[in-house]
Amino acid sequence: MRILLLFTLLCTCGPARTFAQTDQKAKALVDEMIKATGGMNGLHALKDVSYTYGNYRGVSEERYIFDGEISWGKSITSEGETQVQYYDGTTARVWINGQETTDPKAIESAFFSRKTNYYWLTMMQKLADPGLIYTYAGKRKYEGIEYDLVDVTFQDGIGVAKDRYLLYLNPYTHLVDQFLFNVTAVGRTEPILMKYTYDTFPGGVKLPVVGQSHAAANWEGELDPEAQWSSRYRKDFKFNNGYTPATIRQ
Repeated sequence: MRILLLFTLLCTCGPARTFAQTDQKAKALVDEMIKATGGMNGLHALKDVSYTYGNYRGVSEERYIFDGEISWGKSITSEGETQVQYYDGTTARVWINGQETTDPKAIESAFFSRKTNYYWLTMMQKLADPGLIYTYAGKRKYEGIEYDLVDVTFQDGIGVAKDRYLLYLNPYTHLVDQFLFNVTAVGRTEPILMKYTYDTFPGGVKLPVVGQSHAAANWEGELDPEAQWSSRYRKDFKFNNGYTPATIRQ
């Protein structure tokens, strides 16, 4: 689903929902979750990362510098061309078979993909970013576990669209085992369910290594019977590679 490549840029939430302020119970649950993943300080202590990312569209080589959220990716297009995308925190650049292109569609695609792929990896730590509003949404039992639910929305002026995330927080591990989200920038107001499997890396940092998504029928988490599961994986992680904004592109 191409929409899954776009959702991370849409960091303002909720169809026709507004909240005046963060719910302190919800904020405490999110803080506990962020601590369980190693937090943003733990992530930045790793300096940078390279890994292999795969989904139904193919495989890409990914590199990020955590300070500045700089992102580089290399993949093979459907036409069999080698594509390199680079985002320096402000602008995106693209090379096709070693030649830089100024094609607006390629630049726009790189902007979305670079920011999105980075966010998919670091979303749980980034839930500590300023401008987020957390609201406790009760409990829900799923596959034998009674989860605490936290509704995440965003303050006005944060992000470029009005999206929503409903987190399922595991009371035993304190991790987000799954979450519902929508993608209003592409007209997707119906929720999608995303399930995460984590691995633990140096410093106790936890990152998702497997993601499984499925269109949901509603915000109660019932699955759309007409849809199918889609999977993605991350492997071959290497941290502290010494990347700089210049050398990450080499």
